[in-house]
Amino acid sequence: MKRLIVLITLVSIGLVPWLWGSATLLGINLCIWGLLALSLNILYGYTGLLSLGQGVYFALGAYGAAWAVIYGNVNFWGALGAGVLCALGGAVIAGWVSVRASGFGFVVVTLVTALICYLMALSFDGITGGEDGMSFRAPALALPGLALSIQNLSVRYYLALGALLAGLGIVYLVSKSLLGLAFRAVRDDEIAAASLGYDIVQIKLYAFVLAGAMAGLAGTVWSLSKEFVRAGLFQPFGAFLSAQPDPDPLIAVLLGGPGRLFGPLVGTGMLLALREFFAGVWPQGYALALGVVILGCVCKLCSAR
Repeated sequence: MKRLIVLITLVSIGLVPWLWGSATLLGINLCIWGLLALSLNILYGYTGLLSLGQGVYFALGAYGAAWAVIYGNVNFWGALGAGVLCALGGAVIAGWVSVRASGFGFVVVTLVTALICYLMALSFDGITGGEDGMSFRAPALALPGLALSIQNLSVRYYLALGALLAGLGIVYLVSKSLLGLAFRAVRDDEIAAASLGYDIVQIKLYAFVLAGAMAGLAGTVWSLSKEFVRAGLFQPFGAFLSAQPDPDPLIAVLLGGPGRLFGPLVGTGMLLALREFFAGVWPQGYALALGVVILGCVCKLCSAR
């Protein structure tokens, strides 16, 4: 019975553009922002590292893909690879410094990293576009015998869904592996993990880089779908400062439950649903109403813990 329910759910998700076309855009947002929250869950939920700069690697993935298309004239798969590699490289460099700090020091380092990257993106507006951003034409998604246009909403949906499923698969496999066991050991007690022979810094770096690459994949899919990038993607707490607030990954993880495979998706879905509800009820001030509700939910969760 359980397998039948899972099968029906998967088929329904796959047929959203055909059965419920008006929900396609919402589904794309759920997949992309859910994947970003999933990446943060690797750090915070599984390894116990609270990062305030996960958006940096989302932005690096977005810009990596955009630059590859604009300056390298690459195909779709080249752009996808360039975005992920750009985020991966950034995560290796920033992670090498960040994971050597502990506790609140790690939080501060990730926040400062995000601020530095944002200021640099504003300063080098010749290659980033600054706050005005850069637009580009995404190449067609090339498959054997097919060339699917990214401008098609259904193609963007399946692209985002495929990226999310890949992310879920990676997190599931890692959580069942020895590496996942090492992540949880560091999260639960660093001193005990070190006494068992774990290299704490190396394990944290693995988690940081994996999370950065996954965030980069989300950013790459976002930029190829939007065909646009801007410096504000680097901005800490940018989700709350935009005209249309996007789900913040940390809030999504807290709402869905840190360390749970589907928790980030549940949290992201809740935030998107609340945004759509308040936008319909109070179009002028829905961001304020959404912020008040989120604040109440987070305070309740923190007091419960």
